[in-house]
Amino acid sequence: MILKVARMGHPVLRTRAAEVSKEEIASGAAMSLAADMFETMREYGGVGLAAPQVHVSKRLLVVDVPKNARRPDEMGLPMTVMVNPVVTPIGDEQTSDFEGCLSLP
Repeated sequence: MILKVARMGHPVLRTRAAEVSKEEIASGAAMSLAADMFETMREYGGVGLAAPQVHVSKRLLVVDVPKNARRPDEMGLPMTVMVNPVVTPIGDEQTSDFEGCLSLP
């Protein structure tokens, strides 16, 4: 099912999302949401989508990044679902790049 994408300025995008519970994972609710998110992401031509972007304040995101011919040294990332992800820096190096976002008009 294609989900409605929250646009920049919507409060759901600025609110700390809740953890996905073990019960939500066991019941299949989280994977059902992920399937709808993949469908929505593809419909709008995205490569990543977080649950708050579809008005669900949960810590869940989906990505599917194809290999890019313009960047042959970079790998793609196959269909991946991340539940309750934690970002841990592994160094101080920073880089700048362009990024798209389905929540920005």
